[in-house]
Amino acid sequence: MPQSETTIAQAPSALAELSVREFLAALAARTPAPGGGSMTALVAALAAAQLQMVIGYTRGKPRFVALEAILTDYDTRLTRAGEVLRELMQEDKAAYEALNPFMKIPVLQRHADAAYPAVVAAAIRIPQAVAATAANIIEAAEFLQDKVNRMLISDLGVAAATAMAALESAELNVLVNLPLLENPPAAKAIALSLIDLRKESRRRYSLISENLLKQLSTSFFAAAPVYSA
Repeated sequence: MPQSETTIAQAPSALAELSVREFLAALAARTPAPGGGSMTALVAALAAAQLQMVIGYTRGKPRFVALEAILTDYDTRLTRAGEVLRELMQEDKAAYEALNPFMKIPVLQRHADAAYPAVVAAAIRIPQAVAATAANIIEAAEFLQDKVNRMLISDLGVAAATAMAALESAELNVLVNLPLLENPPAAKAIALSLIDLRKESRRRYSLISENLLKQLSTSFFAAAPVYSA
């Protein structure tokens, strides 16, 4: 019997406890889950962890002592983001395992099941949350880019690029399930909100990328850097 959204939220975070090798094997297996949703949550969690590393190598240095409170605050935010994303990895797996049986039965039969709306809502809500969290990571990277150890700016760029990829992937994971929502106006509103989120995050990421590529290329290109975001 398909699980309710409440049951999904209470599932243990087993995926986050797997080794890298085990997770890759589970992802590659011909099984309904884990799939793109859990993978996307993991990618966003990697971006958060990478940005935390940048902060870790900045905090405590005399040059950045005035920024200690800000850096500590962002480290705390990113810790929480990582925790949320690890939970979403497991929730996404549970959501798809609940949705998959419904996709194998006739539409009218699906809609007759009282559990179906909650299962669809979970399949949409979870990647939405991943997208929002990834957007927050990009925003953090933009804010921190001129406040961290310059030796780590490439790592900051990698974190931002990875978070951007996670956001765009999460949008795909939402869009594939939106047609299942029985409220077309609500589905359209969700799609439009994701477009706005992606555009704003892409704007932020473009600024980060352009800035970092100029900084990193200046040392070996005499005049103007050849790279352009």
